[in-house]
Amino acid sequence: MTVRTAAARVLDRALASRSPTDIFLDQASTDLDERDRRLLRELVFGTLRWLRRLDQVIGSAAIRPLSEIDPPLHAPLRLAVYQLLYLDRIPPHAAVNEAVEEAHRRTHKGGASFVNAVLRRIAKQPRLEAWPITETDPTARLAIESSHPDFLVARWLDRFGEARTRELVAANNRPKPLHLLAFEDRGGRERLTETLANEDVETEPSSLSPLGLVARGGNPVDTDAFARGDFYLQDEASQVSALLPAPAAGEVILDAAAAPGGKSFALLAAQPAVTVYANELSVARLGTLRANIVRLGRRLPLVAADASSPPFSCSFDRVVVDLPCTGTGTLRKHPELKWRVSPEELARLSRQAGKLLAGVAPLVRPGSLLVAITCSLEPEENERVAEAFLADNQDFSPHDFATEISAPLSGMITGPGSWQILPAGDHDGFTVQVLRRS
Repeated sequence: MTVRTAAARVLDRALASRSPTDIFLDQASTDLDERDRRLLRELVFGTLRWLRRLDQVIGSAAIRPLSEIDPPLHAPLRLAVYQLLYLDRIPPHAAVNEAVEEAHRRTHKGGASFVNAVLRRIAKQPRLEAWPITETDPTARLAIESSHPDFLVARWLDRFGEARTRELVAANNRPKPLHLLAFEDRGGRERLTETLANEDVETEPSSLSPLGLVARGGNPVDTDAFARGDFYLQDEASQVSALLPAPAAGEVILDAAAAPGGKSFALLAAQPAVTVYANELSVARLGTLRANIVRLGRRLPLVAADASSPPFSCSFDRVVVDLPCTGTGTLRKHPELKWRVSPEELARLSRQAGKLLAGVAPLVRPGSLLVAITCSLEPEENERVAEAFLADNQDFSPHDFATEISAPLSGMITGPGSWQILPAGDHDGFTVQVLRRS
């Protein structure tokens, strides 16, 4: 199987499934060398990232919308057009020929001839400027330019205005560097910086997290420091979202939906003198969490249970819960989520989030905190979930933590007990609701 054939199959599965694309990439990468793995990842994620724009170019060249083109031809066309318009290391004839061969495997001779004609037309003018967008509606035009659904762009324009929305969609289309979480009990990020430099990995301090580093050169995953468990891979905004407000020594904390472990590890990295219990329903995800715990050399009790109906008879100083959501703050890392979000999906996941929040609420010790975190920017999955919960739970109220954090994080408070960071720079977007039980 060629890399482009594997990419076409992964693309088909990613667009037809709710599972993370990384699962399909791992399955397809088994027999590939490192160079081909990188190419496969670039082809799949690049095509998913620019899918809407690619479809517009294909429609222009084919003189018909993609919806009128035989579905088995979609993946070969999209992958080839991505290579023609966005990559400069692959010869055009190679991209065209492999797409035609893949089309021939998937359909009849006429389908392969159609793919050949469309791609050769695009290969003669391999620049986006040669395929102008004719849409006149401003919202739809921005959605096509930035390769986002109209639905999301319209929402963000209404809430954030045009300038911030343009910054947001641009950030979503930039690849992310790796972010590293350093542990205070292992010397913090200063010592980790020196350790990685000795292994030819260049880093710089995170602008958001006092525990974070951003990798700028080399591959930190290939180092002895990674094998020893000196750090955990975690977005810098995800790191700080787990620490609002920072934990105190001696706290007993429940991470109610813990896998793969980022919130638990961030709490332990910032304050080694806390006890964290990790709860997770999925056995497969518990396996991933356990593997991370073993590599990091941490002692972290694991519980396999449904957090919406938890089995605990004790209470905790802090309950942290990662609510189910559409992930609209992590589209740069998971571009497939752009093509799965819908009003119906927002409503479904918001209902799940409400049940989860209600389930863990009794575990919060009086006077202590319930911290709800999402990687979503949408009010239905954040503020409205908290509002509905507070209406049914009079013993909880928003916890104003403005005096407990400093700049730049304090500038991201959006209301009492509410904090949000949009995707920008090198980081993802997250929303946090902090509630206190009276």
